[in-house]
Amino acid sequence: MSMLAARGALDVIVDYPLGKFAFGVPLWRNQLDLKDVLEHESALIQLYCSRISDLRDTILFDCGADIGIFTAGVCAHSDAITSVIALEPNPDALPILQRNMAALPFAARAVASAVADFTGSGKLESPAYDSDYTARFLVPGDGPIDVTTLDSFERFAGNVAIKIDVEGGEMEVLRGAGETIRSSACCVIALEAHPLVVKRTGRDPVECLRFLSSIRPFRFTVSETREDLPLDRAVVRPGQTGVLNIVCASL
Repeated sequence: MSMLAARGALDVIVDYPLGKFAFGVPLWRNQLDLKDVLEHESALIQLYCSRISDLRDTILFDCGADIGIFTAGVCAHSDAITSVIALEPNPDALPILQRNMAALPFAARAVASAVADFTGSGKLESPAYDSDYTARFLVPGDGPIDVTTLDSFERFAGNVAIKIDVEGGEMEVLRGAGETIRSSACCVIALEAHPLVVKRTGRDPVECLRFLSSIRPFRFTVSETREDLPLDRAVVRPGQTGVLNIVCASL
């Protein structure tokens, strides 16, 4: 596969049908087939869609969108989303993300930017435990990556759905989305609880949940177990190795 990639033989996009639209996957992207696309983060997408099922005219902010597979999964299973802003700083994924956003049957756009609590620039670095480009995290400062906040889009009304997969920068994304979260009619947010990221950053996801609770009431549920989370203990348990996803739904 490495030889094929070096020769450009994997620079081919396969379009998979997802309901009313197609989702494109380049062959170099981990060789995803239709089954992989349909089952991607199935527990998370199922719970996320159930939390937005009663909403209408909802904008989805996909932070760390990669090629748009989360957005595609949600939009294939829910009619709640009527517009999308997908943000991705990785230049390799961006052309595919743009293509996939253009295929959606409503207004959707890809933005070449990382998301945090400031507007400026930075660079992406890989952690010691994972060299894949999807594991890279933002380092603020001089660099080729644009950085923005969700509040800068000024969507301060209506229903808002947010997905955050930014490898440890979740708190910064939430801080930069404070007014968006506060002023929305309803808000549903997906966060990741990754033990290796927690070890690297020294920050447990419960800090994000407490921050959200300081803005407005939320219900916090682990998608894989359907357990509702309290705020008086860490989300990542000692010895935990698996990655969990948390769906935060405003009350």
